[in-house]
Amino acid sequence: MMALRARRGFTLVELLVVIAIIATLIGLLLPAVQSAREAARRTQCRNKLRQIGLAILNLENAAKIFPTSGIEPWPRVEWYSSNSKPFGPNRQGLSWAFQILPYLEEGGVANLTRTSQIGGSPISLYFCPTRRPPASNTHDGDTFWMMDYASVQPGPSRTETEFYDAYFTMTQATGGELPTTLGCANGAALWGVTTYNNDFNPRHKSLWGASRYLGFPGVIVRSSYLVKSLGGAPTLLDYDPPVKISNIKDGTSKTMMVFEKRLMPPYVPGTTADDDRGWSDGHDFDVTRTTLCVPYQDSLQRVTRDRSKYTAGSAHSSGLHGVFADGTVASIDYSVDIHVFNRLGHRADGEQVSLP
Repeated sequence: MMALRARRGFTLVELLVVIAIIATLIGLLLPAVQSAREAARRTQCRNKLRQIGLAILNLENAAKIFPTSGIEPWPRVEWYSSNSKPFGPNRQGLSWAFQILPYLEEGGVANLTRTSQIGGSPISLYFCPTRRPPASNTHDGDTFWMMDYASVQPGPSRTETEFYDAYFTMTQATGGELPTTLGCANGAALWGVTTYNNDFNPRHKSLWGASRYLGFPGVIVRSSYLVKSLGGAPTLLDYDPPVKISNIKDGTSKTMMVFEKRLMPPYVPGTTADDDRGWSDGHDFDVTRTTLCVPYQDSLQRVTRDRSKYTAGSAHSSGLHGVFADGTVASIDYSVDIHVFNRLGHRADGEQVSLP
């Protein structure tokens, strides 16, 4: 009888119960593991922005001006180099992300003088690990590496009534969604003028009346040094000059200069206008966005009236990161008030704000 009662293993029912318990435990554990991984990726992303911020400040310390956002879309390195050395920020047509490379221990890349050399120059620091690994795109026969961060281009503040009122009137006339999105219905804040021609040539400030030129009230402003061909004579525009630290009247700790940018998955470089030329672009959607648009998390859904390319955001579910002009990094919730968001980017509107 004792031999008959001896059991040599689990019954089928017991085995199924054990498997069910293990599956339940795994199901409970996976979200915690994923949450821990995302927290680690967010920390990595935050640290990358901190390094970017310090590089910008190191450039400012050396040149006594902040980098510019470049002059226009799709500049070529050859146009903005001389004697095998790229121009400095006061004459550089490529983006702020190109200009700060010497201060990111990327000296070899920073000294390239031919556009064709960019293809061999991925910058891992310019990619948020939550979104994607380094990715490239071939455009006009050359390879370019993308980036996930953008400089801040604010619109006029409420204290600049002449610009602000004209901007709102124009935005309403074009069907803008007010007041939730401020001026996101058009790209005037990004380009600095209320309209620009189709081939992206910048407009000279003097071509417009005072109510038509919005200017660039952020830290990283658009360049005024335009070259259109190799060896071509420069055109000197009268946009705002590069910013000095003394121009940041609201305080460096209160003024945001770079943040994460929104992209639409599945993140295929070259399929959208804001992800085709990457960190070596000039003043364009790839490297600059406006605070007149409400920030959004990455998603397949397009922002109202397809203004995704003007919009800040990130792949993180809880918000985006921004680096301020003193080098500090802050988290910004997607529900941030749009007026507060725009004031964070404005260097001298007299309306200092702090994030909760």
